[in-house]
Amino acid sequence: MKQKIGKVIKMSIRNYAMKRFLYIFPTLIGISIISFAMIAASPGDPIQIRLGFWVGDIADYEALYNEIGYDIGLLDEEGNQINVFVRYLRWLGFMKNNHGERNGIIQGDLGRSWYWTQSGNIGKPISDIITSRLWYTLFLTTPAFIISTILATVIGVIQATRQYSIWDKGVTIASLIGYSMPTFWLAKLVMLASFYMFNFTGATQGEAFREPFILNGTFYVFLILPTITLVMTGLVFLARLTRSQLLDILRQDYITTARAKGLSERKVIYKHAFRNALLPIVTVVGLALPGLIGGAVMTEGVFGWPGLGSVFLTSALQRDQPMMMATNFIFGGLFLVFRLLVDLSYALVDPRIRY
Repeated sequence: MKQKIGKVIKMSIRNYAMKRFLYIFPTLIGISIISFAMIAASPGDPIQIRLGFWVGDIADYEALYNEIGYDIGLLDEEGNQINVFVRYLRWLGFMKNNHGERNGIIQGDLGRSWYWTQSGNIGKPISDIITSRLWYTLFLTTPAFIISTILATVIGVIQATRQYSIWDKGVTIASLIGYSMPTFWLAKLVMLASFYMFNFTGATQGEAFREPFILNGTFYVFLILPTITLVMTGLVFLARLTRSQLLDILRQDYITTARAKGLSERKVIYKHAFRNALLPIVTVVGLALPGLIGGAVMTEGVFGWPGLGSVFLTSALQRDQPMMMATNFIFGGLFLVFRLLVDLSYALVDPRIRY
């Protein structure tokens, strides 16, 4: 009997996962349509930005303008702007581009950057840019994420078990201040405090990224301040969530019953209360994981960290539309996949949940 029940549960989870996985594709199409339309409608001329300040004959400027516009796929051979709908189909890979190639998302090609170029003034492949910067971001965000999650959980549990104590009130005030403080401002304060105490701003320099950077001691020195900033940013909300969820659980009748049976407070908190408070915590933690790839844009920008966050910020400022589309598509896909994984993990956290 138990084996039959187990098979039914596995089948239901498998069917649920398959249905949710199939929903990802039309959702991604919708995300790409909205993103492409908004990026195309945003102000600024990417061709003019790429040309920069021009000193010379106007005829040469127009010729180079049309050449770059044709090369990146914004203009046709006559110098007329290509329809947005056509450009979107080319980005998907359903139509050939100006060079007679059919390279798009469905072919696994993220395109070429309009801002970052290589020899011959050709845009660098976006996949190469993301791959080269990915490791810097992961080395920054992964330890910060792990440390902030552990600290937030511990702080939230202590606050809930010592409600209205000096510790609870002090952490609550600090959390409110930290939560209302913009990330870039917090990064500046961390940088300023480090400068006054250690005469070290943490603004990255070229020597910190000598290859192989994993064996470079200077790299880890410059890693400290941005990691501290990300830890302080990440633990505030999660600590408050842990506290509120645990306080709500501790007021339930079954907790009173567990205490009446003579169970120790430690068992009541960690075996009964904390496990039932995990669902919203797992949700927040799981949905924060896609941010590990993108990194903290503002933190990387303040400290000059050459990760994906800096790349995404620069691409937005320089109107690098292929890079912006690629990042939106990747983040959208990651969010949907992790949303599915979070939903499936509920059954592991709480065996009562069925699909």
